[in-house]
Amino acid sequence: MLSIYEQTKQGRGTRSRILAILNETDGLTRNELVKRSGLTYEQVRRQTQNLHIAGAIESRLVEGKRRYYLKESSTTPVLVGFLLLVWLPILHSTIEVEPIKISPYDQRDS
Repeated sequence: MLSIYEQTKQGRGTRSRILAILNETDGLTRNELVKRSGLTYEQVRRQTQNLHIAGAIESRLVEGKRRYYLKESSTTPVLVGFLLLVWLPILHSTIEVEPIKISPYDQRDS
């Protein structure tokens, strides 16, 4: 099966995020991936399809729900590790916030 979607830099980041989430908690549905990732359902649907085609993840029907798992192979840890190295610094940098320091000279007498 071939993907009809062109692979983009944004798509690689989206796939990395999905892989990072599945690395932490395997066996999630697309709706659970949407909630944990902050991505749209369409992004998750498209990228889980691409990851499945690439052989990075597999889907299983469990109690009537389609769940996604990291595919067990010798290359999966390397692929996940590489994608985490690329994606996590970007994700971390967008979350960091410097605390606000208030100088005693900035306070007004009330």
